[in-house]
Amino acid sequence: MRALMLTILLGVGLSTIAQAGTAPSDDWGDVPVPASATVRLGRDARGNETREITYAGGVVARQWRDGSGKPQTMVEDRSGHGAVLCLRGIYVALREGLDTCRQDGDDALRRFMDEGLDQLDDFVVANSLTPITKDALKATEEARLKKQRDAAALRGPEAQAKICGGGDAQRMLGGLRSASLDKLRAELAAALSVPRPPVSNPCL
Repeated sequence: MRALMLTILLGVGLSTIAQAGTAPSDDWGDVPVPASATVRLGRDARGNETREITYAGGVVARQWRDGSGKPQTMVEDRSGHGAVLCLRGIYVALREGLDTCRQDGDDALRRFMDEGLDQLDDFVVANSLTPITKDALKATEEARLKKQRDAAALRGPEAQAKICGGGDAQRMLGGLRSASLDKLRAELAAALSVPRPPVSNPCL
């Protein structure tokens, strides 16, 4: 399953670094700091200012300033349960693949992926550091799925069949189709068992 997810991530393209504009030393950008978080200020080996924010559930935002004083931020999930936005990106990609590379017998797997995405979206809405609605999340999923469907239609059945029958698509969907649904459900439940801010890093 790990090799399967690594293959999928080649197409997900998740960013791990976010940059903010030039700011005075008391301004670290718009990174949320709820009352439940702890903040530690310091300096790195080069003397640059640093700030570390630890959120409930084991997510940590590490900030530092480059030579121009710009704050940079990396947010990591250190909970041991995985980065939820990374997992959501994988589920979206798998669901797209099941839709554009359909096979007989995929109905139960498609239902599971839809249910899994629903659970992931509920988790994101409940735990996001910045407000977001489930409708907004569903809209992005539907837009991506429509884009994949339209692209498959433009390629035509023969070209699409070649894509589905080899390369990354075959490895991605072959691994998913051979997996136990009970195991997939247990893995998802474990990933969502600890409330924490949903972030993308580390993505496997």
